[in-house]
Amino acid sequence: MEISNLELINSKIVSYGAKLLPVVKNRMNEEIEFLYEFGFREFGENRLSDFNLHKTVYKNVNYHFIAPIQSRKLKEIAKNFKYIHTISRQKEIDILEKQDTDCDYLIQVNIDNDPNKNGVIKDEVVNFYEYCIEKKITPVGLMTIPDINSEPKTVFSKMQQLNEKLINDYGYKGELSMGMSNDYEVALDYGATIVRIGTKLFK
Repeated sequence: MEISNLELINSKIVSYGAKLLPVVKNRMNEEIEFLYEFGFREFGENRLSDFNLHKTVYKNVNYHFIAPIQSRKLKEIAKNFKYIHTISRQKEIDILEKQDTDCDYLIQVNIDNDPNKNGVIKDEVVNFYEYCIEKKITPVGLMTIPDINSEPKTVFSKMQQLNEKLINDYGYKGELSMGMSNDYEVALDYGATIVRIGTKLFK
């Protein structure tokens, strides 16, 4: 991908007051060098193995974990990552309650109420947020991955409304992690603050 194309995508996202989070899963260190040279100091990761590879070269970077969580690996993830975007179970909060880290957490929302997908269903998000607060865990935002057959405007509008409710009722930070390569422009129109793009950056 030409730097000028990256600059175009990034400037579009920044113009909305949001930030581009490059997703670097399955990439070798030399493949993501152009992102680092461009100035990015935050990367999205799906696996600890990729993170362990990338951190050997890119040390002064804040890493975001954006994949489903295996409970047995959660302590290690929380210790090494600045953000986790995929918190969705009380069991995870119970583990994190006992950890001393500076990691920030986003609640993954199953906005389509799909029983086969990870995430807290929309009607349970407030209760889950309150459970987090009870355990002295303060989420900084919400994240969603819409179903491929969903209408992006409908999904992102629901997320925006839910995010605004939490901001108004609880005064929380209100990060909104949504939008990927194929729908990020729609997500921006509905208040996305973090846009996760991978494939599109490497074409």
